[in-house]
Amino acid sequence: DDDDDDAAEPGDDIVTETVKTWNVCRTRNRRRASRGQDRPQAYNLEAFVVKWVESDNRTRQLGDILMDDRVREALRAQGISIRYMADDVEDPAIKIRREMETLLKEPQFADFVPHHGLAPAPAPASAPASAPAPLENTLTQMWPTLKTKAPTMVTFFSRALQNQFKTVDAVQETTVDEERSNQICLLASLLMTGYARNSSMFVRQVLGLYMLANGTARRVIETMSRLGITTSYTVLNDILNDMEKKARSNFQRAAHDPNSVVVYDNFNFKNRIRELAGGRQDQFVNLTTACLVCCPELNGPLKQSSFDLTQRFTVDMAIDYLMPRRVTVDRASRWLMGHAFMQVFAKEGQKGPEYPVVNAVKYEDSPYLPIGAIFEDEGKIDGVYKLHEELWQRRLKFTEYDERLTLVYGDQKTTSSARRIQRSQLEASEPWEQKKWMLLVPAFFHIELNYIEMLFRMFWDTGNKSLSSATISADVQFFKRGRHISKKDIKYHQVLPLLIHGYTARVTAFVIQHLVGTGELSGDLDVDSVKQAMQGLSSQTRADILMSIWTEILLILHEAVRRGDFGLIGDIIPILPLLFWGGKSSNYGPEMLYFAWLLHPAVSKDENARDAILKGGLVRCTTAGSGYKAIDLMLEHINATYALDIKNHKNSTHDIHTTFSRLALNGNYLATIRKSVESAFGRHQKGTHTAGDPTTDIISYACKLYKDGMPKRSVRPGPQTEAFDAPDIFERGQTVLLAKLPDFNDVVPYPKDAADQRALPGVVDGDMEDGDLVWEDEGDRLFDVDDDDPWRAGLGDLGMAS
Repeated sequence: DDDDDDAAEPGDDIVTETVKTWNVCRTRNRRRASRGQDRPQAYNLEAFVVKWVESDNRTRQLGDILMDDRVREALRAQGISIRYMADDVEDPAIKIRREMETLLKEPQFADFVPHHGLAPAPAPASAPASAPAPLENTLTQMWPTLKTKAPTMVTFFSRALQNQFKTVDAVQETTVDEERSNQICLLASLLMTGYARNSSMFVRQVLGLYMLANGTARRVIETMSRLGITTSYTVLNDILNDMEKKARSNFQRAAHDPNSVVVYDNFNFKNRIRELAGGRQDQFVNLTTACLVCCPELNGPLKQSSFDLTQRFTVDMAIDYLMPRRVTVDRASRWLMGHAFMQVFAKEGQKGPEYPVVNAVKYEDSPYLPIGAIFEDEGKIDGVYKLHEELWQRRLKFTEYDERLTLVYGDQKTTSSARRIQRSQLEASEPWEQKKWMLLVPAFFHIELNYIEMLFRMFWDTGNKSLSSATISADVQFFKRGRHISKKDIKYHQVLPLLIHGYTARVTAFVIQHLVGTGELSGDLDVDSVKQAMQGLSSQTRADILMSIWTEILLILHEAVRRGDFGLIGDIIPILPLLFWGGKSSNYGPEMLYFAWLLHPAVSKDENARDAILKGGLVRCTTAGSGYKAIDLMLEHINATYALDIKNHKNSTHDIHTTFSRLALNGNYLATIRKSVESAFGRHQKGTHTAGDPTTDIISYACKLYKDGMPKRSVRPGPQTEAFDAPDIFERGQTVLLAKLPDFNDVVPYPKDAADQRALPGVVDGDMEDGDLVWEDEGDRLFDVDDDDPWRAGLGDLGMAS
């Protein structure tokens, strides 16, 4: 009986006894076969198993025996695996295809909707900013979705991607390989391309747009399309056209956002056109680029009644408001000196002095919307008229001109040209023509840039053949920056580090002087003590200190902008008219006097209005690193992308109109896609430029300044005519300011007796035309919207920050 011993343990001699029996049977069969009484037969394990499985019952019994754990373990040790057919009822490929059908219902493997979920809806500044954008969140959830919805696919790829030196056991033990999640996601996308080419396009289109956002050539994208990694260039162009239409639809809504401000600037370039008939023709193109920027803490809408633009700038106002140095600036000066010292001598892990914040913004993001190019030249008055009509009336369709006030930022040419138009239109009959709804504000980046030009004009050299360490040219020569910096070639990104290093070296020279025990500066390190020590210094040393003092204003302003400290910026602005006029700046002297006048409590009658002017000039986006930057610098960076696109991609089909329509309007979308893809699949990379450590050069220069006697008191009484004595631009600026005040009052403040034609009967019809929009309760829009607000569905598209 085959089943009588099923419950018993196998005997130790069962194998030996069975082999003996087979041997006896084999010997007996050979004898009978030799006598012709029987045919030869085999008596071994193979013959036994073959005969055993001829019976169905015995076959099932053999299957059960082979699936015994002891038997399977012994076979596995020899590289043999035994499985029931029930384990493979479904082919792995069929199971994976069934999982792909399930994946089609997930957003990560479905179709891509370009204008849906690319950025979160704007939120109040108090809301946490740690949540990822919807697109980034969708890409990040791709791997968890695969593990949940397609375990067979994940296991197959996890095992197939194991290193060639892994043993069979190690490979079979692998189910999910977390280290190869990105590769598995890409392979899953390739499988989905074959399974549902026209339905599962999310990853391929996002990767294609990512390559476009990084300037990848068309032929590369087409090659990747043939490999199934991206979609074709034509499909991507259709997506960009869809994005462009969606971006245009946001203009009107964004224009009526109570916290929005406008910045625009000219963009001029040479456009080379090649034609078969006319050959190559060069055209100089003058156009204007503009952006709508949302300042979350603006507390809008601003009203025209918040400002008294008829207030004249009196001499008493100038003496009380412009000439005193604020305590906050003194604190910032002490911090800057300590910060410069710590940059050189700080030990590892040692923190520097805490920045003395006056009043800083706290928002984490500044949603902005590029408006594209306006083919008008803002350098001409008639061009500015046409620019305003195209921007506000045709594109933004702005309608609130009676009470609403819009902040418009720009450089000196932008603000001065618009102010000329405002003054000439004061007695116009239409509110639009009067331009009182527009408040022009100088932007911070161009203030810094022109301040640098003023420093170069006043402190580049001694004015004669003599050499002095109290000049910028001496800094350029010592730090070996002459290849990129000259008096007429002032590049902001090259010059600012030079001024920082020169300032730090001079502070360090005083530290060295203190360390050698001269005791020239004692007690608290503040502006007054430095001035007192300066009384006994040589004229050469005085020039060094003057250059350092005026340089530190620039560095404090730069740091205040970077930290979003609008309170400190507001305290620095009143100093700048004196410094610019003392530095012979004919453009930015009056411009900064206008800015200081605008911030005076007699003009900006409430604190919210003054703060809004300063807050609106600060933006925070991806290119600002960990801090804020000036609104016009953001526009300059946007213009740089246009210039690069024209230089690298312009051809017969990709002309300047393509650049300023598709790229300008889709920049936010592409920046969001680029950030999301890199956050989900790439390595974290700092967006800041990596520079060499200047510590050694700074200390070396400080030693040279110390040896030259820069921080020492004069040992000879009386004036030293052979040394360079830099001008005191603050004292000179006071004289010029008092002489220029009458001219300012004749041009900038509105005359109080200007007639308002709207008050005349019959001039304005009170009936509204059909199609006009009535914007009520604008202060509740964008940041305090209700769930049922009809605009809420589109507000997410305003958050496209790059």
